[in-house]
Amino acid sequence: MIAAYRNVIMIVVALLLAAELTWAATLAAAAQPPRERAPISIAVIGDQNTAGFNNREVWPTLLAARTGWSVSNYALHEAGFAADGTGGQAYVYQVERAQAAHPRIILFATGTADAALNESEAIMIGAMDALTKAIRGGQQVAVVGPIWYATPIPDSIQRLNDAVQKVAEVAGAPFLNGIDPPMLSKKLMHPDLSAPNDAGQSVIADRIAAWLQSQVLR
Repeated sequence: MIAAYRNVIMIVVALLLAAELTWAATLAAAAQPPRERAPISIAVIGDQNTAGFNNREVWPTLLAARTGWSVSNYALHEAGFAADGTGGQAYVYQVERAQAAHPRIILFATGTADAALNESEAIMIGAMDALTKAIRGGQQVAVVGPIWYATPIPDSIQRLNDAVQKVAEVAGAPFLNGIDPPMLSKKLMHPDLSAPNDAGQSVIADRIAAWLQSQVLR
C-alpha cells in the first residue's frame, strides 16, 4: 500500500515537472531575441565536491584552465537541491546568485547531502525549482549526477541519482551519470572519504570537460 502511494506521488510529481519546465522553456524562448551564440561561460552549482575541501584547486578552476572557458564556481558545502546547509545555500539560491553574472550555461553538480533524505519527492521538487529558475532566466542547463567512488553504490546515492536524472530528462537537460561506473575511486578521495583529493578533482575536471564538449556544447 505504501509503495503504491509512493508510485502515485512520483507520477504526480513527474507530471507537474513536465508542465512547469515546458512552460518555463516556452517563456524563456519567447523572451530571447535571435542572436549569435554567446561565448562559453559556465556557472557551476554544487556542494563540497565542487567547492573543495582541503584542496589546492577544484575541478571548476581546472576546467577553466584546461579549456579556456569562463567558469564561475558558486558551490557551497552541504548544499543540494533540497539540502540547504546553514540556510540560503540550496541550489535554487545558488542559481539566483549565478544569474547575476549572466552565464550561458548553468551546470548543476548534484550534492551528496541530499542522499540523507529518506524520500525522493523533496529532491525532485528542489531540482524542478532550480532548473526552472535557470531556464526562465534564459540559461542552458546541464546536470551532473552524484559523484561516487566505490561499488556497490549505496541505496541512498542510487535513489538520489535516479530522482535527479528523472528531472533532468523531463527538462531535456543533458545528464552525466557519476555512479555507473563510479567516476572516482577511494584513491581519488581524502583518507576519510569526505571529498575528492587533488587527483580526484583533476579526474572530475577532465571527465566533465569531455562530456560538455560532446554532449552539451553541440
